Amino acid sequence: MPLNLEQIKKSEEINSYIRKADESLSALGYTEHSYAHAGRVSALASEILRTLGYEERTAELAAIAGWMHDIGNIINRHDHAQSGAIMAFRILDKMGAAPDEVATVITAIGNHDEGTAYPVNAVAAALI
Repeated sequence: MPLNLEQIKKSEEINSYIRKADESLSALGYTEHSYAHAGRVSALASEILRTLGYEERTAELAAIAGWMHDIGNIINRHDHAQSGAIMAFRILDKMGAAPDEVATVITAIGNHDEGTAYPVNAVAAALI
């Protein structure tokens, strides 16, 4: 059975990284980047793809990518998209996600930063 957003939201590993990344960003003076931000990005990304007529699974992958998109901030704000993509690869692989879906999600996460982002697939375009 494919991973779904609820499983991602219940992952203590992912939640720890979201919390700790938010603490790091708060120390740097950024606004909230914890669950409210992750939830909003997740919901908007999936809503965009549903509105454009994409398949439900593609919208679910956008929701997953949206929830996880800022976990790389735990390492550093600079290049956080790439750090987050590498972290997400490890997490999703360990959770048993299908390789093609892992690839879609990590591509979106790695391409979401407004300074370096490229809409290389529909999920990535929904996060930009």
